[in-house]
Amino acid sequence: MEPKSDQPDREQDLIHPNATEFFQSMTKDTEHYASINNLQIYYECANTNTTDKELGTAVILVHGWTANRLRLHPLYQQLVQGHVPVFRIDLRGHGWSQKQGTMDYSFESMADDLDQFIRTIILEKYGFSKVIIIAHSMGGSLAQIVAIKQPKYLEKLVLIASSCNWTDKPFQNILLRFYVRYYRSHFWEKYQRKKTGHEPLGLEHFPMWSTVYNTHGRTLFTCFHATVQSLQNMGRFDVRDQLHKIAVPTLVLVGELDFDAPPRHSEIIHSFIPQSELVIVPEAKHDVVIEKALTVYRKIQQFLTDSQ
Repeated sequence: MEPKSDQPDREQDLIHPNATEFFQSMTKDTEHYASINNLQIYYECANTNTTDKELGTAVILVHGWTANRLRLHPLYQQLVQGHVPVFRIDLRGHGWSQKQGTMDYSFESMADDLDQFIRTIILEKYGFSKVIIIAHSMGGSLAQIVAIKQPKYLEKLVLIASSCNWTDKPFQNILLRFYVRYYRSHFWEKYQRKKTGHEPLGLEHFPMWSTVYNTHGRTLFTCFHATVQSLQNMGRFDVRDQLHKIAVPTLVLVGELDFDAPPRHSEIIHSFIPQSELVIVPEAKHDVVIEKALTVYRKIQQFLTDSQ
C-alpha cells in the first residue's frame, strides 16, 4: 500500500487564498472609494506604488452577477504575490459600492462605470498607461462592451466563464422571464439558497455568509434592483455582430462543466474575436477561478507574458 499523500485533493485547497483572513487584516488605508458617474464605487489595489511599472500596465478584475470583488480573490492574491499592479472593484449595487441613489443597473451604465474608473483612477490618479481587463461571467459582458469601443488604454482582455449572448436558444428567453418573476417574489429566499451551492467551494471565498469579521455596517449582498435588472439585461444582451471590433489579444477561458455559461458560449466568443485563444479547463464549473485556482492563474500568467 502506498503511503498517503499530504497533498490536498482539491486544487482550491492547494492554493487556499483565504478571503476572510485578508478581510480581517484590512485597514482603512487599504479601502478606497471613487466617485464614478455620481456614484461611490468601492475598490482595492496592490503593487500600484512601485516605480518599476515596466510597460505601465495594470490589471483590473471585474466580478459577475450577484458577486463582489472577493469572488475572484484567489486570482487577486496570486497577482499580488506575482508583483503585478492590480485593481478590483465592486460594481454599482454590488459589494461595498453604492446601492442607493440610482435605479439604473443597465449593462451599458455599468460598463461605462468600468470605463470611467479605468480612465479617472487607474490612468489619471495612479499614472498607468495601459490596462488589462480580467472579467468573470456578467463582468465579462461588461468588458466586451468596453473592448468593442476600442479604447486606446486596453492592452489585453481575459473573459472567464462569460457570454456574448446569454439566451442563445429561443426557449431560454421564456425561462428567463419566469426566473425574473421568481426572483422578484422570493429574493432573499433565493439568496439564502446560494449558500448551499457555495459551501463545497469553501465559505472563505464567500465572506458574505460569515460573521467572523467586522464589515463596519456594510453588506456584501447585491441589492434587489441590481439583481433583477441584471437578469433582464442578460435576456437582451447580444454583441455577436460587434465582437470583430475587439482588436486586442483575448484569452477566453471556461470550465468544462460550467452550467451557467456553458463552453459553447465561450466557443462563440472565440469564433468572433480575431486575436483570441480558447481554453476549456477540465472538471471545472462556473467558479473555475476557485475550483482550479492554479490552472487558471498559470494560463493567465502565460497569456499576460506572451508577446510583451
